[in-house]
Amino acid sequence: MPPISLSLSPSDVASVPTGRTLMIHPPYVHDNYLAEGTPFVTDRQPFLPVAPMYAAELLERHGLAEPVLFDCQLHDLREAPGVEEFDSYGIACMGAQNITPAVHVYRHLAERVDPARIHVGGQGVERLSSEEFQRIFPGARKTDRGALAQLPDAMDAGLERQMARLSDADLRVYLANEMTLPFSQGCLFGCSFCGAQTKRRESFFDTRAFLDLYCGHAQRLGIPSLYLYCTSLDFFQQALPGGDLAQLTGRLEAVLEVSERHGVEVGMHALTRADSYNAAMASDEIRDLVRAAGFDRFGFGADGAASVAVLRAMRKHADELRSDLIHAFDHAERNDFIPEILYVFGIPEDTRDTLIETRELCGLLLEEFPNSEYRGFPAKNEIPGNSNWNRSGWRGSPAHTRLMDEPDLFLNLGFETLANDISHDEPDKRLMVNRYAVDMSYRAHELGRVRSYLTIPMADHGTEIMDDETVERFREIVANYAPDLAPDLRKENVTEHRVALNSAIPKDS
Repeated sequence: MPPISLSLSPSDVASVPTGRTLMIHPPYVHDNYLAEGTPFVTDRQPFLPVAPMYAAELLERHGLAEPVLFDCQLHDLREAPGVEEFDSYGIACMGAQNITPAVHVYRHLAERVDPARIHVGGQGVERLSSEEFQRIFPGARKTDRGALAQLPDAMDAGLERQMARLSDADLRVYLANEMTLPFSQGCLFGCSFCGAQTKRRESFFDTRAFLDLYCGHAQRLGIPSLYLYCTSLDFFQQALPGGDLAQLTGRLEAVLEVSERHGVEVGMHALTRADSYNAAMASDEIRDLVRAAGFDRFGFGADGAASVAVLRAMRKHADELRSDLIHAFDHAERNDFIPEILYVFGIPEDTRDTLIETRELCGLLLEEFPNSEYRGFPAKNEIPGNSNWNRSGWRGSPAHTRLMDEPDLFLNLGFETLANDISHDEPDKRLMVNRYAVDMSYRAHELGRVRSYLTIPMADHGTEIMDDETVERFREIVANYAPDLAPDLRKENVTEHRVALNSAIPKDS
């Protein structure tokens, strides 16, 4: 290894995995064989675990660690040989719900090695306080991305070395599924429910290098096409005042050049705000470049568009969102892009009236724009990393205490999970949010234009998550994916079928 980087302080070096390190990507939260003790089955939609691989590359490049990747999507950790022989262990945790499988990886390791050798990092855990982290991962170490982000080349590291160590069999699986293309981090806005890197300017990865690497492996293995999720919280934000569109167009031109040079067809999708999309697409040149680069769909953040009061409660800074959305959807429809209705609803400020307005708006968008697809999510108002996690009254509340005592319940904070007694402790509000969540999903299923799939939360016996009418409609949705289970579903037993249902319900993609 190269000498240890002098860019990190001794305390930062102590916070990251060092020596021979097993970097572990946990299983999907709803196919968590470590929790259920079930036989191992390869993940139904495995993706290349870019985050732990990127961290591994930075650790290795700066002489901190000799990393070895273990992906629980493709391999059974219970059968991995020589696990006890590593100096340290890194567990990647991408979001709040991923804390649950990360805990099970931690427990598996802690039965075999000193927990002080176990490091847990990623967006899902880095905003936990030290006390919270220790209650969830006793004796382990929290690794903050900030320690690695301060390295001189933190945004420029590539994955050539890490991907070269993957078997061709694993590479074929990753390349056949949706891949993650590191594009940028950061968003100027600060939506209250968002746990990502908000209120900061966009910074860019070396997108050309990542795509060149992916296309090179695809060409070598005879894989003719790739489909990529482009990591940007707002893909067109450089079109807003103060932005630099050359940053965007340069990367789009690079995508086109790399795809053509390798002879690999590239398809992509990304997230965007309606106002930034409209600003960028005012240019036909950008529209044509976006299409040529392989983009076929954009997820539009529609949250709160049905109510200005809810918009302001979400701190979205977009009072004209409804008209911006209609303009953006109209443009997307006319130019053969698929507009996705990304809608988070059910925050504390939502009422029956605002939820009715939300249902009507989503229905209007689906009816008026035949290419549009629905991706609606019941809000999780407090998740580690968003601004609400530290609000007065949350820490120490019954729901917060239960999460600390029973970290399996972090599963309930998944964006696709129905409202539950952790996210919505007031029973009437919980039932109301789920009524409209199922109503909107049912309508999208009727039209065959759905991209989000509601999953069942964990709940104690007797805790209702749906009323009779909601279960009846949910039963019809589930019949598409678990026809044997659907007829027996009742409001009294739906959570008892959680594991089987969530394993059958498609993963959100």
